[in-house]
Amino acid sequence: MSAMQKPAGFYDRPHEKGSASPGMVTALGQWTIYQLHGLVIFVSIAGAVFWQSCRLLTWRRTVRTEFLNQCHRIGTRALPFIVLTALIVGLGVVFETLYWLRMFGQSEFAGSLLVMVLVREIAPLLVALIVIGRSVSVFMIELGIMQADGQIRMLDAQGIDPFIYLLVPRIIAVSVCMFTLTIVFTVVTLATGFVAGNALSAMNLTVYDFVFEILTAMGPADFAAIPVTTLAIGYVTGLIGCTTGLSFTGITTDVHHLLPSGIMKAVIATLLISVVVTMLI
Repeated sequence: MSAMQKPAGFYDRPHEKGSASPGMVTALGQWTIYQLHGLVIFVSIAGAVFWQSCRLLTWRRTVRTEFLNQCHRIGTRALPFIVLTALIVGLGVVFETLYWLRMFGQSEFAGSLLVMVLVREIAPLLVALIVIGRSVSVFMIELGIMQADGQIRMLDAQGIDPFIYLLVPRIIAVSVCMFTLTIVFTVVTLATGFVAGNALSAMNLTVYDFVFEILTAMGPADFAAIPVTTLAIGYVTGLIGCTTGLSFTGITTDVHHLLPSGIMKAVIATLLISVVVTMLI
């Protein structure tokens, strides 16, 4: 037996406690390489979409039309759900906050507390969850089916860039709609809480005093955090939805298998962005 040759059964003997088998090490290495490769592609697509968003005036009419269609699907059609959720949150969170602060004689902290809890945290997160459930998940299914049926290759063969026509309008539309829907959600929630509080005598503030208190409690960081958080969440979740759909390699009937992992990634990304922005701003 040569010095370099391993004895028979060398890799079959039991390993010592705490040691990893070569198969596990190989699998871990392959998984790491796969994840890094996916991360590089994700970052590359993110940079390319951002560059295209800076060249908005150079878009072709078909791309602009697709962008407006996606804004209608993501934003306009989601308004009933956003308003309904805002009414519930306004009655449940804002009214209760105003009521108990008045009970303990701390009404002067109402503006600061509502800004800290509602404007910074609750509004962006709830809107993001609604958009992920309604629109980002649809992106995964749509693009997954197009990938499985060969429609992506057909667009490319016809001289239509799938990246420009499919990804860019969807991702930018999610970002824009996430911001606008968050503003609508916040306004409706605060208005609902104010009306309910005055109707049930839980507070004695005029509209001017209530708005002034909210705006006074909001500092420059809060005015910066709202667009930064919502645009970033929309951008990243839109990217996750589109790349998840385009990465599908199965048959059409198995497209629904994309949803659990894709939605989980989008929700985790939303929470991470919210935490990071809150810590930085």
